[in-house]
Amino acid sequence: MPRSRWKLITSVLISLVILILAVLNRAWIREAFGLLNEARHGWLVLAFTLIGLSYLISSQVFNIVLRSLGYRIGILRLWATALVAIVVSQSVPAGGVGSYAFLMSNFTRRGISPGESALIASLETLSYAVAMLLVFSFSLIYLAVHGLDAATASIVAGVVAITLIGGGAFLLTRPEATLRHWATTVQLGVGRLVGRRWTGAWAARVITDLTRGRALLASRRRDVILLVLVQLTALSGHSLAMLAVLKSLGVDANFGMMLAAFGIALVTSTFNVLPGGGGTVEAALVAVLTQLGTGPAALPAAIIFRLFNFWLLMPVAAACYHWLMHEPVTPLVSSRAAHAEVRAPLE
Repeated sequence: MPRSRWKLITSVLISLVILILAVLNRAWIREAFGLLNEARHGWLVLAFTLIGLSYLISSQVFNIVLRSLGYRIGILRLWATALVAIVVSQSVPAGGVGSYAFLMSNFTRRGISPGESALIASLETLSYAVAMLLVFSFSLIYLAVHGLDAATASIVAGVVAITLIGGGAFLLTRPEATLRHWATTVQLGVGRLVGRRWTGAWAARVITDLTRGRALLASRRRDVILLVLVQLTALSGHSLAMLAVLKSLGVDANFGMMLAAFGIALVTSTFNVLPGGGGTVEAALVAVLTQLGTGPAALPAAIIFRLFNFWLLMPVAAACYHWLMHEPVTPLVSSRAAHAEVRAPLE
């Protein structure tokens, strides 16, 4: 089948997914629009602007890696790329795979080699995963500190921090064969408990991805640190947007509360197998915000935030996908390669 037909089919499928999700969640979306009338619109405009800027900041991950490889892509195209990748990752089960495939297709059609495209997509995935785990760690510590008395909280916070950091360091430094054996043993054990016969292929694939990510981390430490900082800035922007939503509802909250709630929601969205989160992301936000004392405003705040953060951006992402995958492009040439070609005759 010609590539143009595959692109058309993919575009139609993405549009259908967006339409189906909108129809299935029409009551929820209608309720969200109704809640907008009860909030102060100035704060809502600020929240929506912050979310747009946060996606723009996320796109700088691609910009940094592309520039290190000698490529230049316009800021609007990078923003559209980041928006599509993030929305796809949240829209369907195994969305991370779809997001990775989109990034590979988008960059290779612009003349970037498959190997370099894979590096860009892998570094984006790796830096996001690290940033998400850091925010999630903060969430656990924050909830421990504000959910228990001071003495117990300090102990729990210390144990959580040491366990997360120490456990992560321990796993990352184990040989690949050891990790593969452990993961396969765990998968087969869980399979016996639930009465399923699994082959261990999933565990092997996870360890292969972990090993590849570890190699990337070792070879480009400075890049990864910078990319993680960019991702943390973007996630903080979304948290500030949620704070603005609560302010629009007259709730006195702080940035730490929002970052803690958003960290829990991030992990929920990552492991969710329901299209669009199936309402569990909103439920996680409501649960954490309520625990932190926002009161009845937790529900409308979570609904409005997800409307801005995801639902309103779905049609925008669909339009961006069509633009990126169908616009005429001139293959990019790395400035490094061009420089090497100029130098070669002189040498």
